[in-house]
Order: sequence, then structure tokens, then C-alpha cells
Amino acid sequence: MADDIKTGFGFVIPVASLIGFVLSILSNNYFNGIIFIVAGMIVWMLYIFIIESTTPVLMGNILILFVVLLSIAVFLNYGLSQNMFGGYELKSDGSLIALLVLFFGGLIGVVFRQHISGTPTPSLSSEDLALVNKALEKSENIDNTNSDPKVIVVKQEMPREEKVEDDVDDEEEWDYSQMYAYPPDYYEEYEDEDEYED
Repeated sequence: MADDIKTGFGFVIPVASLIGFVLSILSNNYFNGIIFIVAGMIVWMLYIFIIESTTPVLMGNILILFVVLLSIAVFLNYGLSQNMFGGYELKSDGSLIALLVLFFGGLIGVVFRQHISGTPTPSLSSEDLALVNKALEKSENIDNTNSDPKVIVVKQEMPREEKVEDDVDDEEEWDYSQMYAYPPDYYEEYEDEDEYED
């Protein structure tokens, strides 16, 4: 219960960082937006590390969100410039940096998300699990004074796949190199002409 309170209180840090980011973007101060996002993530991760609370399941998603916001702030600060006529010009260097931040940060967020949310799948089938539960119930009912550890060995086999044999004829394969050779009736025409000439 106390761990849930620590983790829940830790979510105040990213929310405050998001509020600071939105206010700095609305005031056209994009550099402060970058500072709010980076500082919010660093302080939040340090909080989780120092308090030793469990890592929230949503941390990967929050990392991805913060990386997207960071790349937007980097693009707005370094990828766009205003010319003397009031229009905006696209800077290739700043745009490339924003794309790199988005790619590598998003990659880290996705890996972190998979690492946190990846729960091991149960290795026992439902039939095997029922057998193990039945054996455990029997061992509890036998004698509580006997403290020898019980070992349950469950043999797991992959279900055998029935191989469907294709109907393969023993005839010779068609020789594809001769596919466009002379048709079979080609030589018969010449033989017929020779007979009439005699």
C-alpha cells in the first residue's frame, strides 16, 4: 500500500513538467519547454530510484509522450526560423536533430515499455496446471508433520503436427528448358510430305 502511495505521488513530477512545457510553448519560449521536459524526466527517474518504488507500468508510455513533446520543442526552437517578412523558414539541421531525438527517444520508450509490460506467459497448459493443483492438494491432505519437499515433474511435449503428404507423382518432371521447343506435331508434318513425294 505504501509503495502505491509513493508511486502515485511520483506522478506529480511529470504532470508539473507537462504544465511547465505547455506554458512555455504558449509563450513562444521553446528552449524553456525543452528544459521542462528534460528536467521533469530526470527528476522523476531520480525520484523512483531514490524512493525505491516499483516502476509504474505506464512509464514506457510516458517516456514516449515526453520524447514526442521534446522533439516538437526541439523542432520549434532549432528547426524553424522567422524571416524578415514574418514567414517561417525550415532549417534542415534543426529538423534533422528533432527527427533523431524522436527516433532514438521513441526507441528507448518502446524498449522500456516492452521490458516493463512483458509478463512471462504461463508455461503450463490448463490440463497440466490442473494435474499440479491436484497433486498439491493431495500432498497437503496426507500429513502436515512430514516436512519433506515435494517435487512435481510435468512432462511437456509439443503437440505433434500431422504431416500432410502432398500427392507427388513419380512421373518425370517437365523439362522447362524445352518448353518452347518445336511443338510435338512439327516433325509429323515433314514425314507426311515425304510420303507424298515418293
